[in-house]
Amino acid sequence: MARVLLVEDEPNIASIIVFKLEREGHQVRWESSASTVLDAARTTQPDLVLLDSSLPDGDAFILLSALCDAVTPNRALAAGALATVEKPFKPTQLARLVAQLVPAPAAGRP
Repeated sequence: MARVLLVEDEPNIASIIVFKLEREGHQVRWESSASTVLDAARTTQPDLVLLDSSLPDGDAFILLSALCDAVTPNRALAAGALATVEKPFKPTQLARLVAQLVPAPAAGRP
């Protein structure tokens, strides 16, 4: 399955996402701030990064957002996001999206 880097500042939301994705067989590393994303990405080498769009220490427009407007998803997609998910969301919905976005692992890759 996939190596996922989750950047979410709300522990309750993060724990739900981690639980669901790990249950689906993914390896998940959770970070709670924008300041740790680059180091975590270098260390983890994730297949997929899930970033909250409004972290207290940074402005990341990628996937998870509580902002219910037309601008945020368009900004995220223009910045290179593959998809956007509006909060609140169902963990099953997110797990399905992860499965669609992450290609099957290459031979010999854990």
